Amino acid sequence: MYFPTGPGQRQGQGDCSGWLRDPESFSRVVAKHHIRRELGRELDVKRMTRVTKTAWRIDFPQDIAVFVNLSRLPDFVVAARWFTKPAGQSRYYTYSCTWDGKLVLSERNKP
Repeated sequence: MYFPTGPGQRQGQGDCSGWLRDPESFSRVVAKHHIRRELGRELDVKRMTRVTKTAWRIDFPQDIAVFVNLSRLPDFVVAARWFTKPAGQSRYYTYSCTWDGKLVLSERNKP
C-alpha cells in the first residue's frame, strides 16, 4: 500500500528497506501511482518485464505501458508512460515510508 503526498507535504518516517529489497513490487507501486497522477484512473497491472538491472516495463490494460527506472535509488525514481502514444512526460518521485512500512511517493522537480 502507498500514500501519495503533494509537493511540500510531510512524508512518513519509517523504514523503507523492505521496498528497496523488492524492486519488482516497488516498481509496480510507482507505476500504478504514476498512472493515477497522469491519467486520473486506477488500472490493474497485466504484466511486468524487467528491461535492465534497474528498469521495469509495467503493462496495463488498453495498451498502456509505464517504464520505471530505479537507477537513482535511494535519491528518487523515474516513471514515464511510453505507450499509448503520445507518450507522457517523465516524472520524478521521492519516497519514504510510514512507521508501519507503507510507501509514500511525492513528485519532485527534474534533477
